[in-house]
Amino acid sequence: MKTDLISTAVRHRLNEVRERVGRLDPQRYGEDGFFVTSVKEALRDQPDRTSRLTPFSALEYWAAADADCLTSLRVLSLHGPKPMRPDPDPPGSQFVNQLKQKTSAQQPVFELLANRYAWPLNFSFASDDDVREYVLMRVMTADRARIERDPADAANTGELLLKLNLLSVHAATRTDLRFLDALNYYYELLPATMYPEPQHAALLISWYALYARALNSWS
Repeated sequence: MKTDLISTAVRHRLNEVRERVGRLDPQRYGEDGFFVTSVKEALRDQPDRTSRLTPFSALEYWAAADADCLTSLRVLSLHGPKPMRPDPDPPGSQFVNQLKQKTSAQQPVFELLANRYAWPLNFSFASDDDVREYVLMRVMTADRARIERDPADAANTGELLLKLNLLSVHAATRTDLRFLDALNYYYELLPATMYPEPQHAALLISWYALYARALNSWS
């Protein structure tokens, strides 16, 4: 019964996300306008009512990246994963300490996350459990308090949008409902008419696409 309720709720939210993306004006996004149009198409059902929003599979190894994080998020948004060669697994415990040091010093962690997760599916790799827990905790505490005070402030930071992208990747890969709950919360919190600064615009669009994929994996 609980599973049926979750499935019904996520299908309803998935339709809402599709409608919100469908209302986006690509011309408002400048150079990212074509990406907006492509995501609109990716979120549409096929004529036979099947969906292109297939869930991700958990990686069996740390994957090397062939592009930067933002480019990889676009690829995952539109096409899903592709075969990647293995790469040595960087220690997750050391990275968590780096994140905490940056956070305590009130320095941006965008570069740390973007560099480590140049291939974003690595965010769901088994050894990075502590990293995921820390990112989820920050999103639902300090970031949440800041955005609740001023929702428009989300448009001025790529850090939050990058975190939401990574949480979406994980929610589309694993079955931990906490991550989907966090995404649902921010979908309701952030203004539907939010237009990020140009350098962060693509992160909002890729988040919508990856959030939709995560929802579809639970429907």
